[in-house]
Amino acid sequence: MRKSPFTHRVAGFTLLELLVVIAIIGILAGLMFPATTGALRRAERTHAENTCYNLKNAISAYFTEYRKYPAESDATESQELRTDSDLMDIILGADNDTGTTLNPRKIAFYSGKQAKRAPSGGENTDGPWRKGITLGSDGGGELYDPYSKFYLVRMDLDYNNRVEKPSWDESTESTMLPDAILIWSAGKDTDENEARDNIKTW
Repeated sequence: MRKSPFTHRVAGFTLLELLVVIAIIGILAGLMFPATTGALRRAERTHAENTCYNLKNAISAYFTEYRKYPAESDATESQELRTDSDLMDIILGADNDTGTTLNPRKIAFYSGKQAKRAPSGGENTDGPWRKGITLGSDGGGELYDPYSKFYLVRMDLDYNNRVEKPSWDESTESTMLPDAILIWSAGKDTDENEARDNIKTW
């Protein structure tokens, strides 16, 4: 009997080799997921913080223009205003009655990115939008944080260069802060009274 000179082994992966490769891919994916999630959370916090400061600058610009803050006459500095249409229509110079009354020159003091559709609107959200501003046909709109909640605002409405601190902030014993404008986001837990992950400008 003669052996063929062309006998050769067909190359391929064994079952054991495939299982080892799949296990390695699974381990790497498991290591990458927390890092990716952490990076996304940091990016959302940074976005919210930047928006807080941009809104603060917009309100400061409004004050410079009109020598008053964008709030109705019956508002008090101890109440939280939200970045819904009541406040944002004024800052954006909307064509409706509120915007015309409190921003008669119809100056748009704030500009930002268009809000994105939220993945799912839960009961702890203010709307189906997140991470930006929604604009209406009249030029007004609403401003949402990355967690589909409105930002919260307090202003020095009695013009004494200080604002009452929110009750959730226990960083100091003082009840007043030496600031004219306070802006914050409720953070990922969407609970504005829980200080743990609130994002603030002071």
